[in-house]
Amino acid sequence: MVYSEISNVRIEAMAACVPKTVVRNIDFGRGLYGDKLESLINSTGMIERRVCGDEHITSLDLCVKAANEVFTNSSIRSRDIGAVVFVTLTPDALMPNNASAAQSLLHIPEHSACFDVNHACSGYIYGLWVSSLIVQSIKRPVLLLDGDTNSYYVSPADKSTAILFGDAGTATIVGLDDHSSCWSFDFKTEGEGRRFIQIPGIGFKTPLNEKSLVYHEYPDGSTRRDIDMEMDGAGVFMYVVNNVYSYLAAFMDELEVGPEDYTYAIFHQANAFMLRQLARKLSFRQDQVPMSMGKFGNTSSASIPLNICSEIGDQLNSSVPQRILMSGFGAGLAYGAVDMEIKDFQSMGVIEY
Repeated sequence: MVYSEISNVRIEAMAACVPKTVVRNIDFGRGLYGDKLESLINSTGMIERRVCGDEHITSLDLCVKAANEVFTNSSIRSRDIGAVVFVTLTPDALMPNNASAAQSLLHIPEHSACFDVNHACSGYIYGLWVSSLIVQSIKRPVLLLDGDTNSYYVSPADKSTAILFGDAGTATIVGLDDHSSCWSFDFKTEGEGRRFIQIPGIGFKTPLNEKSLVYHEYPDGSTRRDIDMEMDGAGVFMYVVNNVYSYLAAFMDELEVGPEDYTYAIFHQANAFMLRQLARKLSFRQDQVPMSMGKFGNTSSASIPLNICSEIGDQLNSSVPQRILMSGFGAGLAYGAVDMEIKDFQSMGVIEY
């Protein structure tokens, strides 16, 4: 059954920000993948990625710039905001949280709730849910920031992750709308699969030490540190194609909708082959499923709003409501989905840091 239904809210505006540094995987991955590189790029769709490089750009930097773009070019001002929700796996520090820093940098009123949410691939759906609940309570707009700098914890010599991940930050304004349709959310968590995607060497269970920075070699020829992401690629693929498919099919059945009822299905940008399989099994047309991982890579919690800003922002700027399915899935293992209508939407597109 549907987990949560929320009325009288809407997405008002959105912007995305990516680093200027472009990594072309055909150049980057030759030494690691050899003759398999081109077929791997074709299947994953990961042609280019945006990465922070050595410039020490953070998720906070990227999200704050995206938010400033929204405040400068939309009808929303920072003084209107009643709360800041910051979804990230890569905060500037363990303490204080990124949301508090964003409040100060963006001159958001001090009488505001500001907190972080630690989530990855499904993080944008969680962020929308929390933000919409807050909007209903305080009757003021919420600034939802989603951003990750994945490149800092991906080993360039790990065959399962090296060409997949990019960096990005996004800003979304969730506000009141007394005439909007109901948003239907659903969530699912399979914590037994949490080790499919993990960073094992940073945390209080495994404290950082000198061994954490040592590169270890693995049977497939990859090398990575304990502080780098490790991913069971085959396990994640089967999880998405089988479990996420059945989850979304059940969600749509519960709502009594089919693919023909949606203008777009906007999925977490895991990789192209995975999304094509998922879309095919759910009977979505290719033009209903926008993809942008070829420009930016997998940007974790930022991938859904980045995809919207890059591919379909202008199409959603209409007074005619358009029904959208969004779904994020990955680390946790966690799923999230929302059925909503979008209208009168302001997209500031994608800018560079």
